[in-house]
Amino acid sequence: MMEFILAELIIFGICIGIGAAISGAIMVAVRSKLKSVKTERTACNYTRGGSFRTTNQKDTFLYNNIVRIPRPQNNSGGRRGGGMRRR
Repeated sequence: MMEFILAELIIFGICIGIGAAISGAIMVAVRSKLKSVKTERTACNYTRGGSFRTTNQKDTFLYNNIVRIPRPQNNSGGRRGGGMRRR
């Protein structure tokens, strides 16, 4: 009986190892395609030279529209509290 349990544990370990090896190979293949992508500390490499110029360090908004829409009140019982309603 003990040999049977030991054999099952060995087979289980082999299956886990094979699964880990396959998933590792897939991850290496996917990651190798991303080598051309790297992070930059500044935005200089994301713009063409001379195509973008900042003169001030502030944002100016030309229009400011705020629209307030009241929530419909549901006083017929059921669930309590606010939040989003499902339709």
